[in-house]
Amino acid sequence: MLNTLLDKIYTNNIQLTLHHKNIKIEYKMDQNIEKIKQEIKQHKRKIVKRLTENQKAADKGFFIYGHGDLYEYRYGFHSYLYMERHDNELVSIYRLKYQKGSSVPYKTTVMRKNCSFERGFDRAAGFIDWVEERRN
Repeated sequence: MLNTLLDKIYTNNIQLTLHHKNIKIEYKMDQNIEKIKQEIKQHKRKIVKRLTENQKAADKGFFIYGHGDLYEYRYGFHSYLYMERHDNELVSIYRLKYQKGSSVPYKTTVMRKNCSFERGFDRAAGFIDWVEERRN
């Protein structure tokens, strides 16, 4: 449901910004978005939570796909860390390593499976911090 609403917001060129747990809606004045505004009000908590999670991931260096369905972090040459959100809002964290020129990973490491975003993000952030520490 949330992804459908976020897709609708995106396709109508509506910008949402977060200001201290409040959502600011920016859109062209000629648009009639009253129905979408009502949906945003109805799902405000979930939207605020998702926008906060997305900002937290972006601040750590993740690329965000599908309004927060998939987060990607490249930590090495052909090495990626992924956080994937499932339909039940739980996330799984895994690392994939590819050989040069291949689109199929030769190594997959599951770091956390079906956990809350906070727990998964903490695990992923810990791994990123560890990688950064080893580089220095």
